[in-house]
Amino acid sequence: MSDEFTLSFSYKETKQEIPCRLRVSAYTYQFLCTIGDSEWILEKDDEGNVRALPADPFAKTSQKTDPGLVKAVMEEIERILQ
Repeated sequence: MSDEFTLSFSYKETKQEIPCRLRVSAYTYQFLCTIGDSEWILEKDDEGNVRALPADPFAKTSQKTDPGLVKAVMEEIERILQ
């Protein structure tokens, strides 16, 4: 897998293309994905499930990110990691 890639999937009957980057550090890795107009960090938690956190929780954005879209991106990352 290259360091930068695009997740392509359908959400609410609309094709989505989410740009992501893989960030590796020591023994962990994270995916930084741009969802809407904000960046999200997707990583595995202690139980092995993928979680999503805003990269900058205090950033001002022009619109609220659709939580369903964030969940769909999480599911796509889980699918890739299987």
